[in-house]
Amino acid sequence: MLWVQRFWLRLQTLFGRNRSAERLHDEIQFHLEQQIAENVAAGMSREEARYAATRAFGNPTVLKEETRDTWGWIWLDQVAQDLRYGIRLLLLAQQSRKQAELWRFSAAEYFDIARLHQSFDGFFAMHYWTATLSENLERSENPERVVVLRVTSNIFALDGISTILGRAFTPDEDRPGGPNVAVISHRLWNKRFVRDASVVGKIIRLNGIPYTIVGVTPRRYAYWGADVAIPLRLDPASNNRSERNLMVAGKAKEGLAVEQTGPALAELAHRVEAEYGAAYPEYAGLFYKPIDVRRGVAGDFRIALYMLMGAVAILALVTSANIASLLLARTMARAGEIGTRLAIGAMPGRLARQFLTESALLSVIAGAIGFVGGACALKPLGALIPARYVWEETDLRTNPTAFALSISGALLLGVLFGLAPALFVLRRGVGTNLQQRRARSVTDRYGGRMRTGLVLLEMALAFVVVMGAGLMVRSYRRLTSMDLGFQPDHVLTMRIALPELKYADPGQVANFFRELLDRVRALPGIVDVAASSVRPVDAAGARDFSIPGRSLNTATGIDKAGYRVVTPEYFAVIQTPLRRGRSFAEQDGPNAPHVAIVNESFARTYFANEDAMGKQIRLENRYISTAVGMEWPGSDVVQIVGVIGDSQQITPFMSVHDLYNPAAPEIFVPFLQHPEGGRDMALLLRTETEPGTLTDPIRRQVLAIDADQPVYEVQTLREMTEIAFGPTRLCLVILGIFAGAALVTACVGLYAIVSYSVSQRTHEIGIRMALGAKQRDVLRMVVGEGIPVIAAGLVVGLFAALGMTRLMSSLLYGVPASDGATLLAVSAILMATATLAVYIPARRAIGVDPIEALRYE
Repeated sequence: MLWVQRFWLRLQTLFGRNRSAERLHDEIQFHLEQQIAENVAAGMSREEARYAATRAFGNPTVLKEETRDTWGWIWLDQVAQDLRYGIRLLLLAQQSRKQAELWRFSAAEYFDIARLHQSFDGFFAMHYWTATLSENLERSENPERVVVLRVTSNIFALDGISTILGRAFTPDEDRPGGPNVAVISHRLWNKRFVRDASVVGKIIRLNGIPYTIVGVTPRRYAYWGADVAIPLRLDPASNNRSERNLMVAGKAKEGLAVEQTGPALAELAHRVEAEYGAAYPEYAGLFYKPIDVRRGVAGDFRIALYMLMGAVAILALVTSANIASLLLARTMARAGEIGTRLAIGAMPGRLARQFLTESALLSVIAGAIGFVGGACALKPLGALIPARYVWEETDLRTNPTAFALSISGALLLGVLFGLAPALFVLRRGVGTNLQQRRARSVTDRYGGRMRTGLVLLEMALAFVVVMGAGLMVRSYRRLTSMDLGFQPDHVLTMRIALPELKYADPGQVANFFRELLDRVRALPGIVDVAASSVRPVDAAGARDFSIPGRSLNTATGIDKAGYRVVTPEYFAVIQTPLRRGRSFAEQDGPNAPHVAIVNESFARTYFANEDAMGKQIRLENRYISTAVGMEWPGSDVVQIVGVIGDSQQITPFMSVHDLYNPAAPEIFVPFLQHPEGGRDMALLLRTETEPGTLTDPIRRQVLAIDADQPVYEVQTLREMTEIAFGPTRLCLVILGIFAGAALVTACVGLYAIVSYSVSQRTHEIGIRMALGAKQRDVLRMVVGEGIPVIAAGLVVGLFAALGMTRLMSSLLYGVPASDGATLLAVSAILMATATLAVYIPARRAIGVDPIEALRYE
């Protein structure tokens, strides 16, 4: 068959990918050399001939990539790339005795760590930057906002990544005063430059600054979510340890776990504290904390994947038990037929082949139906996966390999569980099988015990899956009904970042957003509009602060809180309540006294036994981290004029258990008094109509003010809040689907065993009824055989569920893993459905005509 040949070829390709890649390279080089030789013979120089051949032949790298895509199982290469990238890669955080955990490092601190060779192959530093990408200074062509990663040049060597076009930037380019070069991602090369092989050497502009593209990375590799990498150009002579804006990551040596790197980092931290502790009091009790990158990025979604695999495994077991039970009953029902055929001379091998053919035919049909059902469900299920967990170039689709695996799995199960009972019956011999035909009222004890055990296993496994689904239902209901502290419905958001070269003066920034807000407010369907440096569901910016005349409980007397620059309408748009004082007004301009609003958490933490209203805060300029990497110049003393309610920070990288933590302290300042902090702002619009319909009108208003200015990260606030609930929602749907399938499968198995028992005991039932047995007596007898199986399955499933559901505790919110209400509900559901599966054949049994039953053979 053709598909078998293709499947075999793909297997050969899978296990010989390296050899295939070498042959492909050799073949391409052969054709290139042939074309070059022909050009030289036509009178070209060797160099001209090579360029002409390359132009005619096409980009060899692209050709290789497209050819590898046709080999099948390309996802294996992609997974291998992901594993090579993620394995042994660790992020670092630093923390001291009196200071919260910090993810940022100064250049001097990075060089301290970079010299650590014990336990590590090396370290690299990075700093995020968002910029407007254009290709023409005079007239921006399709400007777009991109995430740029300033990074040390050794990131490529540590990741083991080679560019598919051009090269990576060099250590010489990663020094102060080095040239402006950039390496772009495969995604950006594909989307913006349409896989142009001549992109190397092209000039692009980031916020108007020219950079030369020197390379393109492989597919499915991006710099920590960025599309462009440029040299970080750190100064090794820097001795400023307070300006912390770098993230640091390292690669552990082969074979070392995260925990095994601790001693080397502890020794380094002790050395840094001893050497610099006098000048930097925050180093008191310093320690460095390594964090597995894969665990930090995947978060709760990793648990969701484990739940998916567990649900698949349990459903596979339930299905296997059901197949075994049904085929065993089917084979035992044909024992008399088998005995008769053996008695008249049929060969056991011929009968075994017949059973094998029947099982294989059923398996192929079932596998094909399952494949079609899976293909139809793939897209809807894929849409449930939160976008941040799925790489943009990932293509979820079916292929011949998946079809072959589906058919093979079904065929294996069908043949295994169909042939085994057939062989058992054949080995029993003619006499035993004929005896069962003559005495059908006597059920085969061995087969009965096996079928009962299999159904008990199905009920227990179904209990585990249904219990998991029940916990996820209750947890998701708690999540979606919780008070967030703001109202996300009918709010559209988008970000706008003004380049510093074009908007150098803070007054220009203020004028741009003032005009934009006036234009947008006049659009139909807009209730109100505001701007904020950080949205309610973004990773909050932070700023150092102190309280005049008061020493905070830190080594330096300075602490850190969430920090947002907002326009006066911000709290009205997101509908966060004002508890005390007043909100911002247009009068809070640059010449008015500087003011601030804090949340209740800030007031409780820093003014526990007094009224926060009227108190002063000094906004410091030591260590700052914001969502967009901006820095706030100078310190400023502000007076608290209002206190707002706390809001829950639903950030993309949060864990469900973070919702148990109290809200973090936050400081809000008016935009007109701090326009330098609003160069990258988010618009928030409360609408009367569907928010998504207003995206284009707002974009047109932005372009009317500045034709080169893109908007980006366009989302509704409701969509953003649901991102954090993604893993929980995904587990809910997955477990719900599998719970339903497991429950139906288990009940089908229970129905089959009871139905088979009724058919075997038809003659016995007729005798009982002929002797005066009532219908309720027969009903009680039949149902009584199924109820013990149900009860035993529930008991076994209960204990199994108590252990299994603890593994999903990190995905539960407000619901314990051993929730009593869920246990009772699941037990009732399983008991009701299983009893129905028993009652249907029992009801059929009491309808048997005694006369017909006595004749039954």
